[in-house]
Amino acid sequence: MTQDDFNFMDLLEDDAWFEAAARREESVTCEALAGNGWGTHLGALMANPQGFSQVAQLRSMVVQAWQKLVTEWDLGIGSEAAAAKGQELIMTRLHQPEPAVQEALMALLAMKLSAPQGEWEMTDTVHAQMRRVFSQVLRPEDWDDIAIAAAQAVQTHVKRQVQLPKYA
Repeated sequence: MTQDDFNFMDLLEDDAWFEAAARREESVTCEALAGNGWGTHLGALMANPQGFSQVAQLRSMVVQAWQKLVTEWDLGIGSEAAAAKGQELIMTRLHQPEPAVQEALMALLAMKLSAPQGEWEMTDTVHAQMRRVFSQVLRPEDWDDIAIAAAQAVQTHVKRQVQLPKYA
């Protein structure tokens, strides 16, 4: 089975896989969750929906700025892979950001929240501030991984083009 043919839902029909997965889940000494993993934090989320909304807006702002940055790089066929890898790394690094990064993000969020509904936009100034955040959050090896992801996407694309049948 290739990765393109893989369907996670098929695993649910596989009793042996399902039983093994249940045993692995029971064997861990912590919560094993899929999705957002709110677990014990669900009560706090329900008690403060406005806070959750603000987190969602901040996440959207970060993703939008990252997408804009990758678009500026003009990576062509490698753009999607670079954007995905970078977003993954950024979200991982933002789980526990440094105080300076927290302050910068909270200031940007405050700017967005103070704008009238629907009137906030990713200005050049905001984008420059987000770029500084990315430079603080991402490590040198992260930038390498992003470049490698883009290069591999280009390589895969080229190899697919070479394998296409030639028509006379």
